[in-house]
Amino acid sequence: MSEVRSAARVLDLLEHLQAHPEPQTLSTIAAALLLPKSSTLLLLRTLVGRGYAARTEDDRYRLCDRAGAGPDMATRLREAALPVMQDLRARVKETILLGVLAQGSRVRALAKEVSPLELRYDADLGHLRPAYCTAMGRLLLAHLPPAQWRRALLGRKLRALTPHTVTDSAALEAILARVRQDGYATIEQQYVLGGSGVAAPVVDAEGQVVAALNIASVSSRFDHGRDRLIQGAVEAARRVSRRLHDAGQ
Repeated sequence: MSEVRSAARVLDLLEHLQAHPEPQTLSTIAAALLLPKSSTLLLLRTLVGRGYAARTEDDRYRLCDRAGAGPDMATRLREAALPVMQDLRARVKETILLGVLAQGSRVRALAKEVSPLELRYDADLGHLRPAYCTAMGRLLLAHLPPAQWRRALLGRKLRALTPHTVTDSAALEAILARVRQDGYATIEQQYVLGGSGVAAPVVDAEGQVVAALNIASVSSRFDHGRDRLIQGAVEAARRVSRRLHDAGQ
């Protein structure tokens, strides 16, 4: 059955706003959906008028609570995740990250607990990372509607950041399918040489993937502790998800 174009655009917009709880500019939303700014603005005005979206004082847009996302989701995620992240770091002695999608095809780290070891992986919370070659990014892309992750992978030129980076769209599509099947995503030296990791999904009370919990490690240690680190990430992400559920999120 063919889609009604206008209805499909509204649904794409709602799905995009739900997957990106932080307020976004008109330009960012239009670029993510591959739509003209004028058309995107009309769609946003309609959602705002019906109470599904809100416009902030600095001229950004977010989904309202009635559509499944609130303005303080990042804060609620941190509150649910930080105790779990601290416990996980103490057990595995590696850096723990919590991240969400930003601008459609990048990952923003909301929180981190850095490894106590002298040789460790660290990350700048203010830096946006590409989704296609990071564990958190692949995990989050894999749980987007197909139209959205295809735009993220096919709508831009993907650059090889290391000799190991996968940039072929067909290969990445197969990787995302495997992520959905396994329930976690791993990366080995595809974003930065010497760095590897695993990410698992954090889900809200409605079963939607809203963040990724990541164990980031020096590659040599990840190779030796792979199964233990994967299990640790999956179990910790489930704990964070339960805390979100208990908080009614």
